[in-house]
Amino acid sequence: MRNRSLRLGATGVVALSAVAVALLFLVPGAVSGSTLGGAPIRAAGSASNDTPFIQHLVVVVLENEALASVYAHGPYERYLAATYGNASSMFAACHPSAPNYLAMVAGVVNQCGSDTWNNYTNTTLFTRMDHAGLTWGSFAENLPTKACSNPGGVTSGLFATRHVPALWFHSTLSNQSYCRSHVFGADAFNDSVQAGSLRNFSFYTPNLCDDGHTGCGSNTSNSQLTAQADVWLRGWLGPMLNHTGVYAGARERALIAHTAFLVTWDEASAGTNSGFGLPTITGGDNYKWCAQNGAPGDAVCGGPVYAAIVSPYSLHRTMTANDSTYGIPHTVEWLFHLAPLGNPGGYDTYHGFPGMSALFNFTANT
Repeated sequence: MRNRSLRLGATGVVALSAVAVALLFLVPGAVSGSTLGGAPIRAAGSASNDTPFIQHLVVVVLENEALASVYAHGPYERYLAATYGNASSMFAACHPSAPNYLAMVAGVVNQCGSDTWNNYTNTTLFTRMDHAGLTWGSFAENLPTKACSNPGGVTSGLFATRHVPALWFHSTLSNQSYCRSHVFGADAFNDSVQAGSLRNFSFYTPNLCDDGHTGCGSNTSNSQLTAQADVWLRGWLGPMLNHTGVYAGARERALIAHTAFLVTWDEASAGTNSGFGLPTITGGDNYKWCAQNGAPGDAVCGGPVYAAIVSPYSLHRTMTANDSTYGIPHTVEWLFHLAPLGNPGGYDTYHGFPGMSALFNFTANT
């Protein structure tokens, strides 16, 4: 298989033919619109063994709804799942939010049952990216100015530290200059997309309104909160895929040609502890917590959640194998050729939690 990513840095792109640019993504104005079939697009004139398929991965996480609720009340996410790649048997690690976010970047939950902020020393995808000479950024809406200096004390209003995993690790926080050069507000993400300078790995955190955690306006029910997040996602992601508004430029089009978006939810609704059992896992914080909260023997008990890969190389693909939050870091390792995290109790390389390679097809057009 050809390389799935190249270590070209944030701005390494190749020229695209007009036809290739026009067909990068198809996200019509109506959810029921037509879809793009056929093989994925490749860059015109690129060498057969070094075509840069995915140079940028953006992870965006929504809040607290089960897969069934997303399909019932999220028409845009239904569209994305049908058009691009979706994992139909994805499970959150546990409850509440924080341990799932930690698992997404460290392959280990550390604290099932608690959202209390801690400063951990685990190896993360962020440090792995640094060691590989790749770039990363954590982008959060409504980011407080003291997020790096006081992460445990800035949760307020529409911002929650528990949804920004970069602010939980010593490797980020020990150097304030380093932290501030990697943890940004949302405007920095928008600017980098428009300029075609998006970092190799981005973790994007919507605010508590946009991610569906907190009701905005008169929204209070689970169905309303799900729809609220779905509307936000369409407004956030659609312009990038359609190259409209501020993103209507050649640099952005070239960037999106080699970008994948991983859209997921952190956990199912509170109290949902159904999961799939992995009998060979008999210890660790995740296992113990799940065994004490309604799912004896399960290593994944945060409930079934939505997960989709949106990219030019992820068209009409479904992954039916059981997977979990731990499959997210495994996917990043696979895409960027990173060494496994290897944290004690970590599951990013465990055979029961595969990377989502099945949702990519890098067979080039001829």
